[in-house]
Amino acid sequence: MTSGLRLFSRRRVVADAVSESVVPEPAAAPTTETAGSEKATAHALDLFELDVLRISNALSRESDDAATRLGNSITRLDAVKTAIDRLRHHSESVSDQVAGVSQSTDLLAGAASEIVGTIDQVHRCSASAQTKAEASTRDFHSLGEAVREIGMQLNAIGEIASRTNLLALNATIEAARAGEAGRGFSVVAQEVKALSVASAQAVSAIRDRMTALETVTQRAIAGMGGISADIAELAPICAGISSAVQEQRQTIDNLRQQMETAQGAVEGVVREVGSIAEVAGEARQNSLDANEISRHAAGEAAQLGRRVVTVLRSMPVANRRKHERFPIDLALRIRRGATTLSAHSFDLSEGGLLIRPVEGFAPSIGTVLEAEATRLGTLHLKVVNVSALGIHCSFADPQATLMEAVQKEIAGFRQVHQPLVERAVNFAAEITEAMEREIASGRLTLPALFDVNYQPIPGTDPAQFETQYLSRLDAALPPILEKALAADAQMVFALAIDRNGYIPVHNRKFSQPQRPGDRAWNIANCRNRRIFDDRAGLLAARVIGTSLIQTYNRDMGNGVSVQMKEVDAPIRIHGQHWGGVRMAYRL
Repeated sequence: MTSGLRLFSRRRVVADAVSESVVPEPAAAPTTETAGSEKATAHALDLFELDVLRISNALSRESDDAATRLGNSITRLDAVKTAIDRLRHHSESVSDQVAGVSQSTDLLAGAASEIVGTIDQVHRCSASAQTKAEASTRDFHSLGEAVREIGMQLNAIGEIASRTNLLALNATIEAARAGEAGRGFSVVAQEVKALSVASAQAVSAIRDRMTALETVTQRAIAGMGGISADIAELAPICAGISSAVQEQRQTIDNLRQQMETAQGAVEGVVREVGSIAEVAGEARQNSLDANEISRHAAGEAAQLGRRVVTVLRSMPVANRRKHERFPIDLALRIRRGATTLSAHSFDLSEGGLLIRPVEGFAPSIGTVLEAEATRLGTLHLKVVNVSALGIHCSFADPQATLMEAVQKEIAGFRQVHQPLVERAVNFAAEITEAMEREIASGRLTLPALFDVNYQPIPGTDPAQFETQYLSRLDAALPPILEKALAADAQMVFALAIDRNGYIPVHNRKFSQPQRPGDRAWNIANCRNRRIFDDRAGLLAARVIGTSLIQTYNRDMGNGVSVQMKEVDAPIRIHGQHWGGVRMAYRL
């Protein structure tokens, strides 16, 4: 922004320089022909002033309109930026959520893989169990066959026991018939009978157990068959689950890829939104810069008329004022109904005075004010204009006693300031001699001395500038400036200023190296190589007569201003108006 304003200021200053013409010394006694020419020139300058004021007002209105439009654009850009910030926030939130979903799909895919592995393991275990169950079924069938075979053997043993018992019975009968001779055989028969009975009982018990075993075996065979059937049914279920999980894993993989794509897209949106936000921010800043430049341009346009009028009023042929004005400060008490206002005059002439601005007091044009003025008495003042300088008034009742008092005040002012005027004229002569000496020596050319191509010095704030003649004046002028400053303890500065308000060389105490980032200190202490094209600066730079006395408030930075009184005189190099000298005093 600073650089933009610097360039704007520089273009404006150069434009002033272009409009400036070389002003010759006024003729001492104009003839009738020259008087007519001067009248025509004055008329042309009046028309020029009206055109400049009209253009100035139009530029001011257009700049204000542009500033208003830029202000609206800034408001809209602020709304856009706010919406973009919200969109970026939501996009970042969506990106985070998509990233979370992507992570969840990764976990889900991992879990699905584990499930597939587990199902495969279950399938393998069930197949193994089915194989083992079938083997057990076969074993149980073999066991059942063995049990049946054992039963058949037991039946045979039972048959043998039954026959043995019958045989023992027959033997017992035969032994009884044999009498005493068969007694021993009878004992054996009894034992055989007992053994056959015991065998029969044992076979019966074994048969009962074998029957129970066969029943259990049949049940086991039936159970193993059911288990085998269940396991056989489990296999296709496991296969179906495995297939479904495989499909789910494939779906999850597809979802993960889609989420990765979505995440990439969202991240791209976030980046694009960030880029848009950056562009919107830059556009807003550019609009702010343009708005500031427009407002600055509006201010410059509004001041253009004042500058032109200021310069024209310094030219005798264009000065419509009937009376010369003097910066005389008079204490005033203005009656306003039942109350009075305290005020001070800014300047005084035989035709009226200028009242410094009073807060809250802006009388209408044509209003007649009654006031008491120091050394002048009661005044009746007619308001003829109200401007930034104050309230412009003419004497509504210019009686002889008032005019005598005014003339006496002006004469006293002239007498008091005559030594200061002579000092300024002599100071200007010394500066002129030093500049012409530089040209005569060949160290400087006349075109170089009148260079208006002010080159900004990078990194300076407020802006400082270089010209073709700066280095030579830096060497030639300081001794002259310091000598002039030492002549009066009340003097604040003594310097030379070119016709556009550029001060190449200042007094040493105001020519300190700038401190980066400390603008207020720089304003107060680094006043060389700067352009002062305010009202006071331009009046001093473009003095047409022998001298000028003015008062003003000097800006020292940080909102501090110091009231100054200044005596100025013109500098002419080889007959061309280069600028003037400024000798300022404390008030």
